[in-house]
Amino acid sequence: MINRVTLVGNLTRDAEPTAGPATTLTRMRIATNSVWRDNDGNRQEHAEFHNVVAFGKLAEICASYCLKGRRVYIEGRLRTREYDGSDGLRRHTTEIVAETMKLLDRPHTDDGAQSPEDGPHEAAREAETSDVQADGEPARQRRARATVAGAS
Repeated sequence: MINRVTLVGNLTRDAEPTAGPATTLTRMRIATNSVWRDNDGNRQEHAEFHNVVAFGKLAEICASYCLKGRRVYIEGRLRTREYDGSDGLRRHTTEIVAETMKLLDRPHTDDGAQSPEDGPHEAAREAETSDVQADGEPARQRRARATVAGAS
């Protein structure tokens, strides 16, 4: 049997950490959307909202970095549980228990600009995506220098 969920979406609010009886847990809410064209050619869009919960060390990381509006990749499994509502009725909820979380963007500062730092993992991500060789010189500068040297 397989119980696997993969989501890429935006956080609808900041992650909410709580201390559980045995471990830390963090609750998040993620929005995903579908876009299609109907029979008349009109664009249609539907948003789906997902409840996500993380435990342990992943919960601590999510509490620190998962802020409203950030795009995240979540991988985990579905879990359905029952609880008694405040009105005394028995309720059911289905949530995703996160096993993997990846931040897919950089956080925004209060003025709307992207923040220069995103914690310890951002340096590794920038090193992977930047166009710098082992000698530390950006490839763009190296190409410009080679073009000037070739032209003379």
